Parts: sequence; structure tokens; C-alpha cells
Amino acid sequence: MKTKKKPSLTLLCLFLCCLFVFMPSVCASFYFYRTVSAEMENNAHETVDLYLDHTQESVGAVLDTLRNGIYYLMSDPTVQGYMRAEDSLDQLARYHIQEQFSRVLFLSTALEQKSMTSIYLVHGDGEFIPVQQSGIYRGVNDRMRSVYDQLRGCNSARELYLMPGDPDHSYLLTDYLDLDTMRPIGKIIIELQTAAFIDTSYIESVYAGAEVYLSRTNGQVLYRGGDMESPASISGEYSGNFYHQSCHMAPYGLRLDVFVPREDIVRSLWETVALYVGFTAAVLLLTLVIGWLVYRRQLRPLRGMVDTVDRMATGDLSARMEPTPYRETELMSSAFNKMADRLGDLFEEVYEKGLLLKQAELGLLESQIQPHFIFNVLEVINVRCMAAGQYDLCRVVSNLANLLRANVSNRGQQKITLEEELHYVRYYLELQKERYGENLCYEIELESQELLRYYLPKLTIQPLVENSVVHGLENKRGGGSVRISVWEEEDEIDIRVWDDGVGFDTASLFQDSADKSADRHNHIALPNVQRRIQLLCGQAYGLRVTSVPGSGTTVLVNLPLDCGPANEGTNERGNSLC
Repeated sequence: MKTKKKPSLTLLCLFLCCLFVFMPSVCASFYFYRTVSAEMENNAHETVDLYLDHTQESVGAVLDTLRNGIYYLMSDPTVQGYMRAEDSLDQLARYHIQEQFSRVLFLSTALEQKSMTSIYLVHGDGEFIPVQQSGIYRGVNDRMRSVYDQLRGCNSARELYLMPGDPDHSYLLTDYLDLDTMRPIGKIIIELQTAAFIDTSYIESVYAGAEVYLSRTNGQVLYRGGDMESPASISGEYSGNFYHQSCHMAPYGLRLDVFVPREDIVRSLWETVALYVGFTAAVLLLTLVIGWLVYRRQLRPLRGMVDTVDRMATGDLSARMEPTPYRETELMSSAFNKMADRLGDLFEEVYEKGLLLKQAELGLLESQIQPHFIFNVLEVINVRCMAAGQYDLCRVVSNLANLLRANVSNRGQQKITLEEELHYVRYYLELQKERYGENLCYEIELESQELLRYYLPKLTIQPLVENSVVHGLENKRGGGSVRISVWEEEDEIDIRVWDDGVGFDTASLFQDSADKSADRHNHIALPNVQRRIQLLCGQAYGLRVTSVPGSGTTVLVNLPLDCGPANEGTNERGNSLC
């Protein structure tokens, strides 16, 4: 029978997210890029055009008014008479000139008092007549003399000039002509505060970050309203971050540039963005509510699955999950049931292995009876030897019994004290000395009796001594010596086992290779001891073997200072240290 295909919970959640979240976002983004941003650009273009037209008219009106005043002053017969006179002008003449010039300038509504700071009429080559001035007389007079000295060659009633080192003022300089001979008989200097007649309040009220620049057509900046050095620098990062428009005032040789940050152009969209964010938040909230309702619908089968898992956790291996209405939960139910079946099989397998383990433990107990039987026999032999007066043979039997008893009594212990290990070494050497007689000499050097309390892996020194005797001295004519030295360093205990036997080649002693040569097999104890030390004490410890064929062998053992299980310190392997 064909089973009905169950719906996917994942696909359902994805569909809801796309429907309630992604679709409004896509629609809003499409509307923004296709309509709103383009409309803001058009509005900015119209606003800047309007400002440029108004500013162009305002600046032109100011300059035209000043030009008319200059022409009126130049055409006035009384002023012409004063300027043709070679003598210095008296106070009455100065007052008349000021009155005539002011009559033209200040009757015009285009010219504001604050935009024009000073007006000077230069009589001849050195007499400066202040028509209007601001500030301290001597300071203004000195500044005008400096302007006259540096810009004497400039002559225009329309163009503005900039004094080097004075970015706040611009100047109109024109020759005062004798109308009869058209010969220059003086100079008219008008000082303007450029920022006063460039009104930026309108454009800044619309775009707070807007920057306005007034410059001459040759690139010389007369008024700088931002951080850029000149309008010509609008390239690279500026061209991408600013909207730029300019206009040329050809009659006056001026250029007006306006830079509007693009972020200011779209600043009015923040209200729309806030509305969009609120709408998105409402959609997300609705999605969460729907998700919670869906979760409540799925909670019932999930609770049944959790109850089944709890039954399994308490030891009921017969617990199985019932079929669920969705594909994902059905996959979980099927996987759990397969796991439960596998656990039942493993439980049966472990139970059978447990029975086999108990049988092995019984066999081990039986095998421990045999060493005790050997000890009893050796004890009988020892008593018989003592009764017969065979004290040498009694000593051999006693050493052998002690060596075997130590191995049995310490079965299962990974570490023993240095004192116990040296006892085993002495039992072994005494037994070998009975075999070799005077051909075997040994010596045990101990730096301090305090070293005997430290722990080390069991059977660390005895296999090294056995290796020295069997492989180093047995094949040497005349016998030899074995010396064992123990001393303490800063954070370790060092043990050296030295013999003057036949020696061997140590090149491949600790190499892991499938090719086991005869020499490697004869010295298998050394790699075994190395592995046991590193397993119990860490990779930083182990053996260093030095051997010269025909001269002997030296084995240096490095071990940590281990005070046994009663101490709290442990090394990297978890062994207790001092």
C-alpha cells in the first residue's frame, strides 16, 4: 500500500517567511530605486538651479551697483576737479567726494552695508581718501596701501580680485581717469566681504551639508564654503558623494559652484524608511505569532516523542515512538526506533560478554594459586638449606623467592617507590652474581636517602640492568661492571645505568618499523620501558641511550618528581607530582 506523502515543516516555514517578510521588502526596495531616489535627484536639480539663478542675480546687482557708483564718481565735475588738483585735498573736498559716492551706492537696495567694508580713492600716487571705512583708521589705511601696492596693475569695474594672504576680502580696483585726456589720475579701491553678499542661508536650510564656492574663471577661489580646496577638485570620492552644479557669470569673470551631499538629498526619505521599518516589524511580529501557533500544533507529537525518550532513559528498552503527521518528525521517530532496536541487540551482546568476563576472572583466580604454591616450595627448600648449613644456597633461594613475591604482590600497580624498585634490582643482581661470581661487579649510588620516597613506573630500572648483564656482559670475556646512579635535578629525577660490556648500535633503537632485526629484538626491553614511561609520565620524559660497540652502554632515565597519590599535583598525564 502506497503511503501518503507528508508535508515538510521546513518548506512551510520558508514559505511563510517569504510571504510575510521578503515580499514587502522587495516591493519597497523596487519602489525606492525606481521612483523616490530619482525624484529626489530632480528636486535637488531644480532647487540648486533656483539658488544659482538667485545668487547670480544678487551678485550681479551688487557688482553693477558698484560699477555705476564708480562711473558716477568718475563723471562728476566737482570730483574731477578735486582729482586734477596737484595739492592735497582739504577736509571739505573729502567730505564732498564721500557724499557724492554714497549718494549712488546706498540708494540701491541691492547693496548691503555689511558686504562693502571700505572704499578708498587714491589721489595721485600717494594720497588715500577714505570714502567709507570700517575698523581702526590706521589698520584699514595700511591694508589699503598694501592692496594698492600689490594690485596696482589691476583695472576693472566688473571683476573681483583677491589679495594674497587675505581670503576673507575681495577687491574692485579701477583707474580714475581724467575724462578730458583719458589719463589715469588716481585709483578707486573698493573692499568687499565676499561672504556677506554670497547668501547661503536658503540652500543650507534645504540641504544642511551644501557647500558653495565663488571663484574666478582662472580657478582663484574668492569664497570657500566647505573643506574642498577648489571647485576643480571635484573628482574621485567627491564626484560620488556630492551632487554638483555650477554657473558662469561671464561679464564679471566669475564662476559659482554648489556641492550638495547625496545623503542630504535623500534625507527626507527617513520618514518613509521609518514607516517601512515599522511595517517590517509588524510583519515580523505577525510571523512570530503564526510560528508560535504552528509550534503549538506540533507540540503534541513532540511531547509524545519526549515521553518515549524518557522511558528509554529510565531503562525501558521496549519503548518505541508512534508515527507522526510530518516528514521531519517521522524521520526522527524512525531513527529513534532503529536506535532502540540496536541498543537491544548491544545489550544482549554485552550481557554475553559479561558472562565470558566472569569466567575469565575465575580463571585468573585459579592462576594465582600457582605462584603461591611455588613460594611455599621455595620456603621449604630455604628451611632445608638452613638446616643443612647451606647458607649460600639459602641466600639464593631467598633472593629468588623475594623477587617472585614482589612481582605477585604488586600485580595491578603501575607505580612503586624507588626503594622497592632498587630492592628488585638487588635481588636480581645477587642472583646473577651467584651465576657469574667475581666476573660481575655492581654498584648502586644514591645522592640522598630522600630519593627513596619518590614513585616511578614499576620495572623501570630492573629491565635496564637485565639488558646490561645479559646483552652487555654475558658476551664479554672476563666479565664486567654495572653501575646505577640516582640523583635529583630541579624538577625531575635522573637515573643512569652504565655497563662496560660489548655495546651495540643504537641508530634504529626507537624507530617504529615492521622490519624487526635480530639486534632490535635483543634490545626490546629498552623501547618497552620508553613507551611505558611516556604513557605514565608524559612525552617529555623517557630514555637516552648512548652505546659504543666494544666500550659499553649508558642509559639515562628522566622521570618527574612523583610523590605518589597522596599529593595533589599532577603532570600532563594526570600523575601526582610533588
